[in-house]
Amino acid sequence: MRCIKFASYVCGVVLLASALSPPNLSAQTPSTGFNLVTSPLPINLSVKPGSTVTTDIRLKNGGTETEQLKADLMKFSAYGEEGKPSIQDRAPGDDYFDWVRFSPSTFDAPPNQWITVKMTITVPKSAAFGYYYAAVFSRATPPVKTSSRQNVLIGSSAVLVLLDVQSPNAKRVATIRSFTADKKFYEFLPAEFSLKIKNSGNVHLIPTGNIFISKGKKQIASLSVNEARGNVLPASNRTFTAVWTDGFPYYVNKELNGKVVLDKNDKPVQQLKWDYAKIPDMKFGRYTARMVLAYDDGRKDVPLEATVSFWVIPLRVYAILFIFLVLPTALFVFLFIKYRRLKKTVKK
Repeated sequence: MRCIKFASYVCGVVLLASALSPPNLSAQTPSTGFNLVTSPLPINLSVKPGSTVTTDIRLKNGGTETEQLKADLMKFSAYGEEGKPSIQDRAPGDDYFDWVRFSPSTFDAPPNQWITVKMTITVPKSAAFGYYYAAVFSRATPPVKTSSRQNVLIGSSAVLVLLDVQSPNAKRVATIRSFTADKKFYEFLPAEFSLKIKNSGNVHLIPTGNIFISKGKKQIASLSVNEARGNVLPASNRTFTAVWTDGFPYYVNKELNGKVVLDKNDKPVQQLKWDYAKIPDMKFGRYTARMVLAYDDGRKDVPLEATVSFWVIPLRVYAILFIFLVLPTALFVFLFIKYRRLKKTVKK
């Protein structure tokens, strides 16, 4: 079994199955002109042992010529904590591959036409818990291997299919590993919150919820968490993020000719945006972010909660106010008092 990791992909490798949640629905291999669009992505299925479930996978050839395509099957597991899948070959003991049939399995795809491929999974009575397929579509010509020890997908697209075989022994348990803000002190927003969830069960789950931001007892903002309904696979961690952008001024990515400017580490260069319509949104003081999530354990929704506190102190704004408002006012008061005293002295 050889894992296909994104970091080791060569030019021409295409995977639509990033993030285990609905991302970009198109993929292209510029070197070969191969361009497939797929929908939906990913697919979540639930079935009882001994039953059959069918799902439609829709494909569109975005190229200019008819392609002869084939459907293959692989599997995936969690790769890292950002929701990226690690696509893998079938291994000894992976009998659940035999449950799957594609119709059609080989077909012609004319340009700019949607084609529906049916994926049928016949589940035996002995099945239980979760199974994680990658339906791979590529040219019917056999793929090229760069070496005997490395598997690659040349001009291929993969759709993730998560199968939940219902069982009374299914275990869905999620815990919070951490909930943090990227800083303790901010001069200006945005503030980014990071939430790490651990799935210690044997079935994938989907935690969703909100982060409520308050100052004192007053709630001032609400952020969605996992709005795209990304899955957390069994025996793995997954990190979700949410960004709070309200404020004055606030940082945005610097753009030049419509493109984001990157620094030497390939990270976006940020600059302050002074949107004076947002002056009432200027933040100052101590804030608390309260995270409230829930997931389905098969019987009820289970809540998860955590909090983190942070400060926003816009030093430059207050420095500007001091220089252009407080200092001149103080100087005026000082001169006025001196003038009054001098006037009294002259009268005497």
